[in-house]
Formats: sequence, C-alpha cells, structure tokens
Amino acid sequence: MKKNIWKWLCLVSVFTACVDDKGNYDYNELAEITVENLPAQPYELLGYVDHIKISPKIISSIEGEIKSGDPNYTVRYRLGYKGMGSLGGVDEDKQQSIAFLDVTPESGFDLDIPANYSPTVYVMWMTITDNRTNAVTSLQFDISISSTTSEGWLVLCNEGEQERARLDMISQLTSTRIETLHDVASGMPECHHATCIGFVPKMSDPGNVITVFTHEDDYMLDQETLESGPEQEFNMTNFSIQPDETLFKEYSFAASTYNWLLKYRFGFAESGNAYVLVGGSAGESYGLPINTFEPGSTETFKVAPYAGFSWVRPWGADFAANALFYDTDNQRFVYFVGATNFEDGYLCLFPIQEPDAPLFSYSTGKNLLYMEGTSRNGLVCSVLEDEAGNRSLYGINMSTNEPTQELYIDRIEATDIEKATQFAFYSRGPLMFYAVGNKVYMYNYATRVSSPVTEVDLEPGEEITQIKFNLFRNSDLPSLNKYGNEAFMNKQYQLIVASYNNAASGVNNGKVGFYNIDQSGLDYVVTKDSEYKGFAKVVDVVYRERTE
Repeated sequence: MKKNIWKWLCLVSVFTACVDDKGNYDYNELAEITVENLPAQPYELLGYVDHIKISPKIISSIEGEIKSGDPNYTVRYRLGYKGMGSLGGVDEDKQQSIAFLDVTPESGFDLDIPANYSPTVYVMWMTITDNRTNAVTSLQFDISISSTTSEGWLVLCNEGEQERARLDMISQLTSTRIETLHDVASGMPECHHATCIGFVPKMSDPGNVITVFTHEDDYMLDQETLESGPEQEFNMTNFSIQPDETLFKEYSFAASTYNWLLKYRFGFAESGNAYVLVGGSAGESYGLPINTFEPGSTETFKVAPYAGFSWVRPWGADFAANALFYDTDNQRFVYFVGATNFEDGYLCLFPIQEPDAPLFSYSTGKNLLYMEGTSRNGLVCSVLEDEAGNRSLYGINMSTNEPTQELYIDRIEATDIEKATQFAFYSRGPLMFYAVGNKVYMYNYATRVSSPVTEVDLEPGEEITQIKFNLFRNSDLPSLNKYGNEAFMNKQYQLIVASYNNAASGVNNGKVGFYNIDQSGLDYVVTKDSEYKGFAKVVDVVYRERTE
C-alpha cells in the first residue's frame, strides 16, 4: 500500500512541475516575407535581345526591408519550361536530363541573365531562405519570350581558333527597330569551318528552307524559330541516294517561290562533285552527281563550287533556265540545261558550242577564281587567272536559250587586282568590286577604270572576310515590300562588306557594313548606310526574306 502511495505522489510531482515550467523554452516568431518590384505578369521579353532582370524588394514582417546582400538570406532563381522541356542540360553523374536552370546571384538578390531562349512561355520560381531558421518563402511568375528572328540579316560566322560555326542575326524587329543577336541557331550540334547559308524562300508548304553549311556537317533550321538538332542533318532529308560526302556550298536558283514552278538548287562537295535538286516535284531531293556529260555515268570531271545563272526572272514557256558551271579538270565552261533529261531519272552537264565569231574560247586554260550571276540582263561574270597570275573577266549571258558571250577582258588592269581575294558584281551598272586586305576597290568594266572605295575605312589590323550583294530570291517582289518604301527594296543592291579585326582580343571583333551605290552622271558614288558590330569572323550574310 505504501509503495502505491509513493508512486502516486511521484506522478503528481512530475505533473505539477510540467504545469509550473514556464519560460524554459525559446519560442521564435517566424517572419512573413513579402516581395515587391517583381515584373508585370507575364514578364514579356524578346529572345536573344533582352535580359531577364529581377530586382526584388524583400520585406520581413519583423525586420522590415531586407537590404540586398544581407548574409542572413539567400535568394535563388529557377527557370523552366511552362510545359514539357529541359533547360539545364544533362547531369553526367546520373545520366539524366536536368529540367531547370538554377541561378544563385553571386552577390545581392538581383538577377540579370540573357534571355537567350526559344519563343514560348517559361515559369520562374524564386525562393528566399532565412539561413538562421531555414524557413523558405517561394513564389513564381511567368516569363513570355517572343521571337526576334522572324526577319532580318542572317550572319554566319566562324568563332575562335577552332572556327566553331555560329549563326548571328541583324534582326529587323520593326521597320525602325533593328537589334544584333548572337548564336540564334539553338540546338544545332557543334560543327566547324562554316562556309555559307542556304536559303530557299517558298510561299507554300513546307515553307522556307534555311541551312547552315560547313566543311564538317550541314544542318537545316526550323523556318520559324531557327532551332535545329541532330535530326535536322542535311543529308538525311535532302538526298534520295546518300552520298559519301557532305555539301559545303549550295546555290538556290533565282526562280519563282511557287512550288508548281521548277526551281533548282545546286550543291557542291569538296571532291569537285556537283548535285542538283529539282524543286516543285514530288519527293524532291538530290540524286547522283551531275558533273558528267552522260547521265548517271561514273566518268566525271571536277567542277568549281559556283553556279552562274540569270537573275532576270525566268518566265519562259517551261519556267526554267540554264546555269553556268566551270570544269576545273579541263579548264572550260560547261552548263546545265533546265527542264531537260528529267525523264531519265538523272541529270548531267553539257559542253558549250563555240560561236562562229567568238570573243573568247569556252576552253580557257585558266583557273576560275569567282563566278556570280546578276540581274543586269542576265549576265554571269567570272574572274579567271592564268599561270602568270594575270586576272581576266568573262561575261556570259544566261538569259537566252544557250549561253551567249557578251564581255571579255583578257587582262584586268586595276590596282592590286592580282592580290584580290573577294569579288562582287553589281546588278545596276558595269561594276566589279574586289577586296585586298582591308581595302575595297571598284572596277568599272565598261570604262576599265579602278578606284578605291574610301567609304570603307578599316583599321590596319582588320581584314575583309566577305563582300557581296544579296539579291532577293523571292520572285514576287511586291509582296516583299512590307514596309512600303523604296529604301527597303534597295537593300538587295547595297554592297555588303564584312570584316574582322585580328589585332583585337576576344572573338567578337567582326562587323558588317552596308553601302549604297548611286550613279552621278557617268560616275558611281558609294556611301555608308549602316554598320553592325559584335560578330565573330563573318563568312556569309543573307537576308531572311518574309512575304506578307
């Protein structure tokens, strides 16, 4: 009995102690965290132009405003797709995709990162952690990124010593707003030694065809977003018979954008092989090499990587026209005959018959340096060099049923012409432009007078990497005039000069200048229109035409 009473007294004592135990525990009130100065929702940005900028004002219900950089708090941001998708790459240890991009500001609470993402809606999570209590406050908001790559100048570059192929853009956002974008071909596998941009505008399905060509691999880009990927490898979808080589150049014939009219695309490989794709046909694709006189024959000759055709619109009875090629093995001009031999299943080239009273022989015995077609009555101009290093100019009209000789200068007498590395021919006058180092010269092949283009004023450390004209490939020119002014239509007659400063540090020392050419009496005057900087070493510039 005494034992039971003792147990009862002990329990009462413990209970009383618990009731009287006041103030032996430290109770901390958790602060309520609110955030001000967040972007309006949705946070609307231009991809590859704007930055995602967040400068939050963080307020504690106990401490008041938390000053940026307060060590008691850590702010983290996480960006992800609103729907399916992965932004963070691959976790090499776990071999799985990382769905989100996580960013912790190096100092303070502000976020400032480039909005270099494809156009869609993303979600941003923001977390604020009290490092003393591990209490976390989380909030989220949408970020809407729109396309900036719809229209403008596509600028293909080689970046750094490894010459990584990089596609930049001078984006025509509105008629008055132009922005320079970098690395816009998102998802394109890394490749090197870029050569040119392939562009085929089409008004009907499947729409425009845009391709990046390099000496390693070629990739097609999504016609709207400019995205790419391994499944967009060029050979996979453009050859009926897979070749053992990769094209490094392609020329799209200047014909109608309507698929029911024939359109040709000529592709070239480093082996000297040439291929043709006949547009407008079901299952159109490249086939066997055409650099032979016998369709499907293995007895081929090498051709230079140029196709010269008339830029006078080919509205003939068969909606086709011819193209000029150069046989480098036998040093002679040959040509492709449009709309013939298609029924054979193969295509080929043809020799050109010598005229009765020739200006020159089509078998030249010289090396071809450059060839370009113009809209100047369909004239195709070619620069050739003999064994002594003399440069010659050949003009062949490709607007007729057969090639017609029109111009011949056996030896061009012009300043430093023997050192020229880049050439371009004007379509509104008898002008050849050529580049030597960091200088551009204009040669009038009617008067045979050359003069420096002083408006192209480059520094001693700069070199010209390309000069060209970009004639619009869309044959329906009125529909291109979406901005309703003559200046827009004259873009195709501006001289484009791309240069790179080898003496400067970094990899973004390239620039692209645009120059107007006006006729004053018998003379031509060149003036600078605009210039854009921040590129790598530019190898090609093409306007991305968009019809209304």
